[in-house]
Parts: sequence; C-alpha cells; structure tokens
Amino acid sequence: MKKVRRLFVLVLACSMLFSMTAMAKEVGAPVADYELAKPAEITESWFWVDAYGNIVGHAFDVYSKDPATVMPSEIVNAAIDEDKMIGEYMNNAVTGIWAMEEVVPVAQGGGVIVDGNATDLTFSVLKPELSRVYSAKDFAASLNGTVLNVVKVGVPTNFSFDVANVNFYTPGIVAGQNVKVYQYDDNDTWTECNVTEVREDHVVVDVTSAGVIAFIEVTAE
Repeated sequence: MKKVRRLFVLVLACSMLFSMTAMAKEVGAPVADYELAKPAEITESWFWVDAYGNIVGHAFDVYSKDPATVMPSEIVNAAIDEDKMIGEYMNNAVTGIWAMEEVVPVAQGGGVIVDGNATDLTFSVLKPELSRVYSAKDFAASLNGTVLNVVKVGVPTNFSFDVANVNFYTPGIVAGQNVKVYQYDDNDTWTECNVTEVREDHVVVDVTSAGVIAFIEVTAE
C-alpha cells in the first residue's frame, strides 16, 4: 500500500460572515477578531491507494488551523456587541479604549461586598462612550493628573444597593500609588469615590451605582 496526495480547494460561503469588516460603535473602537471564529478549512486531503493507483480509503486531512482553536461564534459576536476584543470579553476587562494609546487594564473578578455583606456577585466592566473618555481627560488635566483608564461599571438587572465595595484588578498598579477614582454623572460632573485600598495590581473602590468611572493618578500632596 502507498499513499498519494490530492489537493482540494474548498470555498465556504459561511466564512464570509467572519471576513467582512466590522462596524464599530465608536470611531476607533477596538472590535473582536473575526478570524478567531473563522472555521478551520481543509487545505489538503490524503488518501490510501492500491498498487494500481485506485483510492481505497481516506487517510487524513490537513487544516488551515487547528480546529480546536476555533472560537465559538456566539463568543465572538458577544465580544463585538460590547466593542471588546475576545480577551477583554472573556476576562470581564477593559484593556484598551478609544482616544487613549495606553491604559492600565481594569477587570473585575467577583466577590463584591454589598452594603457590608460579602457576595459572589460580579460587576461588569464595559467600554465607556467616547465622549466620557474626553471628559475624563479634561477633568484629570484640571487635577494635574493622568487618566489610567475609564470604564463603565454594570450591575445585575434590577439590582439595587447603597454602597458596593468593588475590588478591581488593575495589573501594574503598585501599593502606595496615588490613584483616585471618580464617577461621572449626567451633569458632566466627576464625583470622587471612596478608594478603600490601593495595593499591588488592585484598586478597591466604593461605588454607589452603575455608571462610568475614571481611574486617575494624581501627584501626591
């Protein structure tokens, strides 16, 4: 028995769904990587043949990528709905925003303390509107400070509370760093939140409602 290679070119109409350019909700917004959901295509097929060159069985296929690495389309679409890259969506994080070249990543992994009671709740970390980013940058400038990140905090539907103590994962932050957190209201005003702890890779904040918050580093007084 010997084997010969036969090359097949497959055209998959469904792959067009993931090769089209995505429309972002904001100019310059990062979008999820469609290629991660693109199906693995067969680029070559190998067959067993007999001594006369007749195909007697299928040997194996060669794929354009490992099929196990294909990201489910529902995850990709959910990430796109939130204007997030896949990693941001999977980790409930914001690692990049429009109008800023570099930010300190902000994520939330659960364990929110609500009105003094420990819970297993997780608050969502979402992208803010572009206008809020510009507003935060202007506000930080008035403090002689630097915007580290701006995120929108989301809470479970129909969930009410007075104060939630939220531990944000902020890799790169160090203990003693003078990080302040401010929340935006509809009057274009930023109100300071109570920061209960700044330690390595974490900023712990009291928030009183869902909404946009800005992490701002200011010069220590």
